[in-house]
Amino acid sequence: MIAVGMSVFSAVFPVHAAQKLDYVSAVTTPGTGRLVTMDDYWLLAFSDTYDIRLPEHVSNGENLQIRIREDGQWHTENFRVQAISIHHDLCRLHSQHPSRDGRFPTDAIYVQPCQQE
Repeated sequence: MIAVGMSVFSAVFPVHAAQKLDYVSAVTTPGTGRLVTMDDYWLLAFSDTYDIRLPEHVSNGENLQIRIREDGQWHTENFRVQAISIHHDLCRLHSQHPSRDGRFPTDAIYVQPCQQE
């Protein structure tokens, strides 16, 4: 059932299952991205996707203030970056480190293009 939620990722950004992810300590962003929030209910995973604005420089462990567009309105929320993964020019800012994640993905910000600092 996770594949249902994961299909949103491939619609937003081209993501392949065989990717080798590198973890980095800081990245440069274009200042925009997509927040994908995950809700899991035991055996099912559901996701929502939002356009966001974020700082142009992001470091691992940083508590970001991001602007989220929801229902046509912008509002501000905090997002704690627990890990930053990168594959080519696609970065993921994770709310929980993927290696510590159980069976379900967690909230993440997808940024493209993005580069390691």
